Amino acid sequence: MTPGKAVRASASFSEATKIEQLSSHAYQVNLSKAFCVGAVPNGGYTSACMLAAAKIHLGLRGQPDALTAHFEFPNRASTGPAILIIEDVKLGQQISTLQLTLWQGGLLSQAPWIDHFVSRRRVLAYTTHTNLRSFSGMSMPTGYEVTPAAKLPSVSDFEALKTNGADKVWEKSKLPKAYATMMPSLAHWHFYVPRNEPLSPGVLDMWIRLASSERITQSTLAYVVDSFPHNMHNFLAAPALRELLNAPPDRSGDSDVKEIREKDQQRAEMWFPTVVMNMEVKTALPDDGIEWLAVRVLSKQIKDGKFDLEVLVRDPDGAIIALSHHVGMILNIVQSTGKKGLSKASL
Repeated sequence: MTPGKAVRASASFSEATKIEQLSSHAYQVNLSKAFCVGAVPNGGYTSACMLAAAKIHLGLRGQPDALTAHFEFPNRASTGPAILIIEDVKLGQQISTLQLTLWQGGLLSQAPWIDHFVSRRRVLAYTTHTNLRSFSGMSMPTGYEVTPAAKLPSVSDFEALKTNGADKVWEKSKLPKAYATMMPSLAHWHFYVPRNEPLSPGVLDMWIRLASSERITQSTLAYVVDSFPHNMHNFLAAPALRELLNAPPDRSGDSDVKEIREKDQQRAEMWFPTVVMNMEVKTALPDDGIEWLAVRVLSKQIKDGKFDLEVLVRDPDGAIIALSHHVGMILNIVQSTGKKGLSKASL
């Protein structure tokens, strides 16, 4: 497969993140249309592709796992071929550090694979890799573990929740057709969110699984921490704001209720591009993956079209799998449909 070959959209995450090694430090991936927001590949999906190349790159060193990863999105990525160039910053016995650059535009069919006068850096990454299963040393509980924030949201019967789509506490988030068409990346997940109020004010707790029935593996984690239901903002909102959004019919004529609901209806026109994404992996998932993960999301401030996100990922036993922090923006969706202007990858 050479740069420029047509891409085929796929609903399979494993297929959509397949990497071809071109040389010792150059790799190729085809970014899939099925994982887009508008015309832009989801930032977590694109990041997962980069980590897949890093896993191959360090495979012979026995360091397949990303311990930390820092991603920046200086230019908007697009579907189709991309070249990944890896620089060995430090190759260590236990931890190695890499710099990765995802290039698109003006790609070449042979080395050096990119044209520095035409090709553009779409995503930059700085990562550390290790073998999480080989770590040993001191462990001790922390005070966080006994705080209310550390309590794992419970599910009485995962199979019943999967079959029925809801139980007394949780319900599957329904993706409106408009979002499925404009944001196909969201359709790859089943998000199970609280049926009523957030379990904690201003916090989104959810259980997730892949819609394709694939198992969630270590290679999926960058996509996990960058995937959220379309109505996430309703859970992150302050209690007073949620009260207006959920006001009873007899208050539908109130000016403050009408104003906030009109803004809420504009959500379908909004795009949440990621400026920076950081991820730390705490625990290795089983080699064959896992079906369910618990994800907790909160934002300390959403203001002037920019926001922060903190993401906590745990397995059904409560083990912390990954932590992530995002800096994002809120923009009109037309800026992710291939028109010139904004140059960021999507949240």
